[in-house]
Amino acid sequence: MVFSDLDGTLLDHDTYDWSPARPALEALQRRGIRLVLCSSKTRAEMRQLARAMDLDAPLIVENGGGIWLPPSWPHPLPPSATPADDGWVVRLGADAGALAAALPAIARTVGTALRGIPSMTVEELADRTGLSRERAALAMQREFSLPFVSDTPVTVDALDEAARAHGLQVTRGGRFFHLLGPSDKGRAVRLVADWLGAPVTDATLGFGDALNDLPLLQAVAIPVIMPRPDGTPHPALVDALPHARIAPAPGPAGWNAAVLAWLAATPAVEKD
Repeated sequence: MVFSDLDGTLLDHDTYDWSPARPALEALQRRGIRLVLCSSKTRAEMRQLARAMDLDAPLIVENGGGIWLPPSWPHPLPPSATPADDGWVVRLGADAGALAAALPAIARTVGTALRGIPSMTVEELADRTGLSRERAALAMQREFSLPFVSDTPVTVDALDEAARAHGLQVTRGGRFFHLLGPSDKGRAVRLVADWLGAPVTDATLGFGDALNDLPLLQAVAIPVIMPRPDGTPHPALVDALPHARIAPAPGPAGWNAAVLAWLAATPAVEKD
């Protein structure tokens, strides 16, 4: 199995293009290896991307706040699964409304103004991210997390400490801070692997480039750190994962090369 972040990893950081990774995506399909996308993006955004990539697999959405299971899901459904979007959703995190209600108190604690995505217009979010207006609108359909920005410099550690007083946590992605409930990408990865009968101690590959990807990378057998746009890997990821592989280039080109190299070194399993 392969678990992968999206922005700055399978998607180009600036253009969101994934076409340089097409050879690896096709090779995974030929080998019958499931690719599970694992992102801070919303379910609406990720469903659109999965359709474009012709993927029929679970989606780990909003930093592990929820898991979407496809209608073709062949295994017993988790007891907490509810019907949604032609499939099922398993909630792991907090409600986005509760997160928005807690943000002002966190802002007072750290002494700076914090603005969540819901307070932005579609136009502002598109400007901040480089997304089209259509995709920016999908990014605002938050269910389990709250991306936000700070008006003045503040550390993720200070924000996280303030959030924990409310039973919440803060992590950092490529563009935004993210306010979350008691969930992360790693917990969701372990659940999906367990449901699919593929223990993470086996040959599972994981890709990520930012701090919010650390739990994902810690949950897989073979973590691959993606370089940032300047070509350097995030130092905190390197320090936490000294055994991790480093992809040869940022974004989908580096992702493509790393997956193909892994496949070349991984014996194929014959199918009936």
